[in-house]
Amino acid sequence: MAHSGENLAASLAELAAAVGALRLPQGAIAAAAQRWHADAAAALFHLRDRREHPPMVAVLGGTGTGKSTLINRLLGAELCAASFRRTYTSGPIAVTSATTAIPPNWLGLPHELVNELPARGRPLRLCIVTTAAAAGLLARINLVDTPDLDGDEPAHHAEADRVFRWAQALVFLVTPEKYQMTELFPYYRLARRYALPAAFVMNKCQEQGALDDYAAQLAERHWPGAAVFAVPRDDAAYEPPPGAGLSALAQTLAELPRHISSQANAAPRAEALRLRVADLLGRLRDQVLAPLRHRRLWVQRTKLALQAITAPQAAVDVSPLTRQLQHRLQEQSILYLMGPQRMLQRVRQVPGLLLRLPRTAWDLLMHGQGVRLDPPAADAKPAPAPDFAAILADQFTVLHSRIDDLIASPEGGAAPPTREGESEQNADMGWRAVMLPPAAAADIAREELAELTRWLEQRWHSAPRDTAALQRLLRHLPGGESLVKWSEAAPYLLAVVVAAHGAVFGPVDLLIIGGFSLATWLGEKLSNEVTARTRQANERIARRYARLVQDQIERVCAWLEEQAPSEQDLLRIEAMADRLGA
Repeated sequence: MAHSGENLAASLAELAAAVGALRLPQGAIAAAAQRWHADAAAALFHLRDRREHPPMVAVLGGTGTGKSTLINRLLGAELCAASFRRTYTSGPIAVTSATTAIPPNWLGLPHELVNELPARGRPLRLCIVTTAAAAGLLARINLVDTPDLDGDEPAHHAEADRVFRWAQALVFLVTPEKYQMTELFPYYRLARRYALPAAFVMNKCQEQGALDDYAAQLAERHWPGAAVFAVPRDDAAYEPPPGAGLSALAQTLAELPRHISSQANAAPRAEALRLRVADLLGRLRDQVLAPLRHRRLWVQRTKLALQAITAPQAAVDVSPLTRQLQHRLQEQSILYLMGPQRMLQRVRQVPGLLLRLPRTAWDLLMHGQGVRLDPPAADAKPAPAPDFAAILADQFTVLHSRIDDLIASPEGGAAPPTREGESEQNADMGWRAVMLPPAAAADIAREELAELTRWLEQRWHSAPRDTAALQRLLRHLPGGESLVKWSEAAPYLLAVVVAAHGAVFGPVDLLIIGGFSLATWLGEKLSNEVTARTRQANERIARRYARLVQDQIERVCAWLEEQAPSEQDLLRIEAMADRLGA
């Protein structure tokens, strides 16, 4: 049996280590896993106990039942602080004859020796009081004072429950006013299930009827025939029956080591250890693994939904910023001045051109100066450009809203599972920490527009590419500069030819206009650098914004992966639990 117990302890220790290594988010599941891990440590203590120390006897009861007072009376010294105030004992206090009598790491909490008496407990600490009083009793047992089970502080209940899980024997303390408190009923049942020796004491007793009713209630709560002890109220005339007083209680507690180590209790104790481990496995599956499996499914579904989000188009067109430069370059472009648009404009101006033909021809032949029929453009105030940074920031905020809908909205069907009493806002709002600020999208527009602005400033005072190329070609020809100026006069001359011919739609006119238009159209396509730079800026903004959206989605997916253990970890722990259960 010892060999089986060692194997059981080794398997449980392996399982507890695996559960402790799980990646768990803050919330109800993490709290349940923490409680389970603490109870597993208590079960390991019972499995590995070699009885090399006096049994740890815990005194459990409600507020004001006199737990600290009972310990002081049993030991005949003021060792534990007692008060009529509620929730006075806030942490466990172990009273022993020597610190070596306390098992190492008992309760899984730091041990703290208390020299100032009477001692008051501290949360998440085991305060140890050593005394020479009642040396005979403390040589056989260690007494542990506990916080209340029914107070206003849930932390006190948790401390008392922890002591119950680690205790090797129990003293249940009630009063005539509180012996029916429902908080003790589960512990009566668990004490019987785990084969823990228990003594039942009614403190402040004033009549035998209350004591008999308490014994009858215990018989209905898995403890038929239990010995019930009574401690009379100091000012009461009641005297407990023989064998039910304080001295009898001390004698019963002193005999606990012999009772625990009795061979007659070996089989029930082994069965109780099996039940304790089985209960642990049941709670692991119900309170930890099942919610984690649900959360893992939620993570997978939410990730798929996030990855299915189509990156929205940047919807930014910077052409309003480049339109003014494009118009300026067109005015300086030879191919544009010779192009079909310009020519058709001049054809429409044929009547006015014919009226001024003598003067135009004279200025052109004698001075090489063309006539500008276009009226000078008024210095119209350009319309303000759109706020592209704000546009991108707004689009990124919309993406945040879509992610919020997938993660936080219960209507979306993908809300993270929560337990009763858990605040979803506190437990599952961590994804906002991985959200990139909308300013990151605005910076894309600002950076690209700043680069575009620098290019516009450089190109503003430079000649178009086609004009610069023709100027370099004609620079080496006699009268080249005049030929460049003639490019502005070309539409005038062609318009005169068309008008003088008398058949605007004749084959000669179509041949001249068609060939001329084709050449100039090809030239305009080759020289349209402003349009190309505008398209490049739009594409760069779109690519960078798409990468930003993808980065945001990957960040949220990475956060989601941290909200539940991996599928492999869950399968491994489930397999370990199944082997341990077998």
